[in-house]
Amino acid sequence: MDHSLPDRTVPALSQVFRIAALIRRERRTRFAGGAFGYLWTFLTPLAWIALVVLTFRLLNRAPPVDVSPEIFVATGILPYVTFRQTVSALSRSAIANRYLLYFAPVSMAEILLATAVLELLNLMVTATLIFGLILILQHGPLPHDPLRVFLGLVLAWGLGAGFGRFAAVLGQWSDTFARALPWLLRPVFWVSGIFYIASEMPGSAQALLVFSPLLHAIEILRQGFFLGFVSPISSPWIPASVALSFYLASLLIERFVRQQRRTRHRI
Repeated sequence: MDHSLPDRTVPALSQVFRIAALIRRERRTRFAGGAFGYLWTFLTPLAWIALVVLTFRLLNRAPPVDVSPEIFVATGILPYVTFRQTVSALSRSAIANRYLLYFAPVSMAEILLATAVLELLNLMVTATLIFGLILILQHGPLPHDPLRVFLGLVLAWGLGAGFGRFAAVLGQWSDTFARALPWLLRPVFWVSGIFYIASEMPGSAQALLVFSPLLHAIEILRQGFFLGFVSPISSPWIPASVALSFYLASLLIERFVRQQRRTRHRI
């Protein structure tokens, strides 16, 4: 009896190997400085946390949850930085690696997937180090629901991956959109609940903030981290559906761009 794998598994395995190779290539390119490059990935969110905590101290603001400002701010900054970094990495990767399409048997979809996976791996390491460092230094309690913390982080990454793919594909078609992307992302900082929680806001503001998918991810993470904390805005379906919508939209745009290129070549 022939127990060999069906032929269709060979292309699938080849794709896995290509994506793994792209991840290694992206990692070597991103962290060309060796240990210092990895350290910089860790220091960037740490600097954000320190800056917001310093602002808390200067304004004499206490966290709305009975925890230290450091851990409260970290639970908001890390999902935000994850989202922002994933969007930026995908947009940058689409431009930096576009020449691979002509010299290697890879697709843009594989390039973007490899970049997104690398960002997820970086997130897990960075979150473990930063949360662990803060909890050790302050002798704080461990998260009471680690799976919910993990869910909040993955939802933030998923939002970045979905919107980042959309931005990368659309940026290839419209240079104006690519240039405007940093400006479009700026309001996200203020509506994501980095230095406040949803229940602090009046009812009219909560009605608007419910449409902020990243706020849902952050509130979910905080519910998993802080015992007794309950948020009125913490549905995983909101960020998941928004991420999926951007992903599907990116596929449509990608197909449209591909058809346009084929039309030009025929002409």
